Amino acid sequence: MKKIIIILLILINSNYGFSQCTQATGQYTTNINYNNALANWTPLSNVDHYKIHYKIYGSSTWGNLGNIGGLDSVRNLPLLQPNTTYEWEIMSFCDSTNQMASIWSTTDTFTTATFIPSIFNPIITNSIGNNNCNTPTNLSLFVSQSLNEPDIGTSIITSDEGSFNIQSLSTGDSVGYVIMNTSIQTISATLKAGIIAGQNYATINSYDSSGNLIGFFVIENANGGIKVSSTSPSDGNNYTSGFTSEVHFTNLFINPNINGPLQFYSDIQSELSHQINDTTTVIISCTSSILENSTENNLSFEIYDLLGRKTKFKENSVLIYKYSNGEIRKIITQRK
Repeated sequence: MKKIIIILLILINSNYGFSQCTQATGQYTTNINYNNALANWTPLSNVDHYKIHYKIYGSSTWGNLGNIGGLDSVRNLPLLQPNTTYEWEIMSFCDSTNQMASIWSTTDTFTTATFIPSIFNPIITNSIGNNNCNTPTNLSLFVSQSLNEPDIGTSIITSDEGSFNIQSLSTGDSVGYVIMNTSIQTISATLKAGIIAGQNYATINSYDSSGNLIGFFVIENANGGIKVSSTSPSDGNNYTSGFTSEVHFTNLFINPNINGPLQFYSDIQSELSHQINDTTTVIISCTSSILENSTENNLSFEIYDLLGRKTKFKENSVLIYKYSNGEIRKIITQRK
C-alpha cells in the first residue's frame, strides 16, 4: 500500500509539478509577413516572465524566446521562412528562478506570406538648419525604406563644401541624436563623440536610453567638405521590413564661407550590391551679415553689376554694393 501511495505522488508531481503558475491564454498572431510575425496573448497578473517556443508545423525542433517581461503581451517571432506554417506556445513563470512555471499553453498556428521583393529605392534627404555662410548649423540626414527592399549595407554621405567642427570635441561629448522607426518599435538614441583622431576624423557612438552602445559611424573633413560613413549590422536576412531613420547633428556642421549652392551627395549600397546615388542642393547666403551691418549703422545700399547697372542680388556673380555713407564693396558670389 505504501508503494502505491508513493507511485501516485510521483505521478501527481510529474503531471502537475509545472502547473504552479497560471497558464497563459488568448494566443493569436498578427503582422505576419514572409520572415517574422507577432505573437500575442492575454497578459496575466502576478507573472514574473514568459517563455515562447515555436517551430515549423509538424517538425520536432523548437526555437525558444526567453526573457519576456511579465507585463508584456506581444513578442516578435524572427527568422521565419516564407510561405511556411508555424506553431507556437507560451509558458508563464511566477518567479525569477524558473521554479514556479505553468504548463505550455494551447498551440496557435499561422502561415507566413510569400516573399515578393521590392526595388532598392531608399528615400534620402539631407538638410541644414540655416543657410548663413560660415555659421554653425544643425545637419540632418534622413533615410527611409519600404517593406521588402534589400537591406542597406553601407552608406557614404559627402559634401563639396563646409566642415565638421571636430577640433572642438572631446570624447563623450553629446553631438546630436537619432530616431529610428520600424514596423514594430521606435528607437531613440543619443550621439556622442568616440575616438577623435585630430581635427579631421572622429567616430560617433550611438547609445540607447539605457546607456547601451548600439552602433557607431565615422565623420570626417575630407576633399574640401565632409564625409559620413556607416555600415549597417546584419539582421540575419537581406531584406528590410521597412523603416525611417533620422540622424541629427547639433551645431556640428559649419556652413561654407561662400554664396551659392552647397551639394550633399549620398552613395548607398545594399547588402545585395545594389547602388543608388542622390544629390541634395541647398543655397548658402553671405548677404545676411551685410544687411545686418547696414541696419545696425542705419545705412542703405544699392546693388550694381560690373557695368554700373542697377541689379538685384544674384548667385554666381560679382556685385558692387554702394552704401549711403559713400562706402563701396565688391561682393563675389561665385563659388570658389
